[in-house]
Amino acid sequence: MVRIKNRYIVVEIVPESKQHNVLHYKDHVLSKCILAAVRKYYGAYGLGRVELGFCTKYCNERTKIALIRCSHQSHKFVTSILPLITTIGDVRAKFHTIYVGATIINCNKFIVKYQQKCLDRILGQIESAKERQDTIKRIMEFELN
Repeated sequence: MVRIKNRYIVVEIVPESKQHNVLHYKDHVLSKCILAAVRKYYGAYGLGRVELGFCTKYCNERTKIALIRCSHQSHKFVTSILPLITTIGDVRAKFHTIYVGATIINCNKFIVKYQQKCLDRILGQIESAKERQDTIKRIMEFELN
């Protein structure tokens, strides 16, 4: 019996306009967008290679981080197509590939470290201790403006 190997791609979705603080999209919208781009640039051959085992495992609307699973053989098709995608549904946005891993556990560890670095960077820019405490409280309650 042969084991099917997967690759997990962690991407950050960056909307072009700042008014989209929280993106309202679902996993299937993201998958359809990526598969349409693969069909456009690689044709039926590329789509056939990518479709096997392809799915969006995790998509966080607030942090704009998504986790995509694809087969080991086709992950280069997906990673090469992500910078060429300019719209997700009706929102103009870009994909930034931040990590490619072999297991979902390693990807989750990376996401935690990445979010911690982002939080440290945000809190480092705040000078007042009271503002820093208010920001931490809002982040813990997920009430980002």
